[in-house]
Amino acid sequence: MIAPPFLVGVALAFWGWQSGHLVVGLALGIALAAPRYLSLRLELGATEHSRIADLSTIGFVTLAALLAANRGISHGILEAFIWAPAALAPIMLAQLLSETGRIPLSALFRYMRKLRRQNPQIKDPPVDVSPIYVAIAVIAAGVANARGPEFYAGAVLITAWALYAIRPTHSGLAVWALMLAAATGVGYEGQLGLAQLQAQIESWVIDFNMRGLDADPYRSVTEIGSIGRLKLSDAILLRVHATEGDATRVKPHLRLLHRSSYNTYSGTTWLARESAMRTVESETDNTTWVLAPSTLPTDWGVRITARIDHGKALLPLPPATARITGLDALTMRRNSLGAVHVDAGADWLQYRAEGSASTAGVGGELPPTTPDSILPSAERAVFERIAAELGLRGVPPEEAVRRIEGHLATFTYSLFRERKPPGGETALGDFMTRTRTGHCEYFAAAAALLLRAAGIPSRYATGYAVEERSALENAYVVRARHAHAWTRAWIGGRWIDVDTTPPDWVAEEARQAPIWQGLADLVRWAGFRWTMREEFKANDALYGVLVVLALILGWRMFGGQRVARKSSIDATAARPRHPGEDSEFYAVERSLGARDPGEAHAAWLHRVASGLPAQKLQQLREALRLHQRYRFDPAGLAPPERNRLRELCCTIAMPRGTA
Repeated sequence: MIAPPFLVGVALAFWGWQSGHLVVGLALGIALAAPRYLSLRLELGATEHSRIADLSTIGFVTLAALLAANRGISHGILEAFIWAPAALAPIMLAQLLSETGRIPLSALFRYMRKLRRQNPQIKDPPVDVSPIYVAIAVIAAGVANARGPEFYAGAVLITAWALYAIRPTHSGLAVWALMLAAATGVGYEGQLGLAQLQAQIESWVIDFNMRGLDADPYRSVTEIGSIGRLKLSDAILLRVHATEGDATRVKPHLRLLHRSSYNTYSGTTWLARESAMRTVESETDNTTWVLAPSTLPTDWGVRITARIDHGKALLPLPPATARITGLDALTMRRNSLGAVHVDAGADWLQYRAEGSASTAGVGGELPPTTPDSILPSAERAVFERIAAELGLRGVPPEEAVRRIEGHLATFTYSLFRERKPPGGETALGDFMTRTRTGHCEYFAAAAALLLRAAGIPSRYATGYAVEERSALENAYVVRARHAHAWTRAWIGGRWIDVDTTPPDWVAEEARQAPIWQGLADLVRWAGFRWTMREEFKANDALYGVLVVLALILGWRMFGGQRVARKSSIDATAARPRHPGEDSEFYAVERSLGARDPGEAHAAWLHRVASGLPAQKLQQLREALRLHQRYRFDPAGLAPPERNRLRELCCTIAMPRGTA
């Protein structure tokens, strides 16, 4: 298939429009349309086309590597593919400027070049890459588009234009248009269905990956009741920056970083009821966000750095955070249970959480509502019985908390559960009455329900524990295995944190770390430092790569005697240029007697052989074999063979008697 005139230029303009680089798209479209009106043509063989293709490929891979290093592998590769039409434009331009208007197939595939070196008989057909280039431009536009109807309409029009050019002449236009319209309609409905299917699959995947990470402000699916060993990653999720001098003063506010709380326990899942998200307005600088208005001055603050997915996250915050500064976010929302959700539109978050040491308890959360006091029916009997045994009813709330902490202190921490609870028993009830061993989710849920059995409103809180300080990074590092759950209790008109998990849980989970964790942390730190430098822009990378490519290609193309014009080509049409025309064997033919028009080499050799000595005749036969290979074999001659042909021809053409 040969692309219709101007289709390449239109496809590039469409790509530029959809990718947000209209000027670049128009410039490339004009550049690739210009050869149609120019007489300039280049004598490009398989070697030159191969070099151009290789350089373009190297440029594209370099661009992808730079973007992947700066924006992450997935985002970097997608961004690089958006720029593929620009990075691969030299290949298309070389075809348009070549005399044949085609590119040898081997120029696009290095493996084919290797096969041809091994077997010169393999054919190397010339191909037109313009349809493939148009397809790449349309696909790249699809990668960049904002999911509007404009992309689908443009893709259909470009495809219809290309298909119309190769429409069978015996096919009626009406039938062709009807088939195209049907395919367009089916394709549009199909892509809508695929988008819905993708959204559903992503929802399932996210739901699976979020298990145990408490990233949903409305639901926390726990691992309570799961059989086997609970395993969490050593990956560093957060970095909390506080100097050694500030550590002692700030540490009380850093022991726990809160992300979200829940007030309803159902099965083994905690839910957030009556907790709609509300918008938090930023200050005039768009980087300061007030969570708990207060007349007290802020006298402590910590800087937190976190990597997030899809530019959105629940912020991990110290419990008494009153204000967030230095956070460049598009939107911020907060619910009545203290979860703060931001849309930052970036892969990394950097912000400073600030508060006042005079603020007691948890700041900014609303007083308890009905769900904060409800005992689930499946757990009520067990927890009311234990509350009665501990004498929790009728004692001051502070005393009830101390008794609950003392009771759960007799339990042990473990990431392993051997078997399911007995029939008719819940996993949490089995934890309270039989096993008395579990991880933080068991302890947090048990404390929350015991508090409710004592008449104290409570919530199940999730986030991270800040326990590990890195001397390498001079900061606290928070790993995935530092994910933690605890309880919040309403006492004295405020919410306070109650953490009943045995304190040895950090050491227990640290023992699960691999022996190579130190080396892995060094690599993570290096990657973090690299990522935190000034962002690298795709335009800068592309322009730099294209400038280098342009210089190299210009030197390759115009540095030698490879430029011809149509006028000079027409003047020599009687004797077209061909491979091997610089062979010295033509001089031998002239010295021994030129071949007649249409005379084969074999007949000519038989005619001139009668007057030649046996040695020279043998040299002539060898030279003829090399000449024919040089002339017709696509692989040509190796340098030693080329030198041998030159030497033989000089010897044969030498006048007799010359030494």
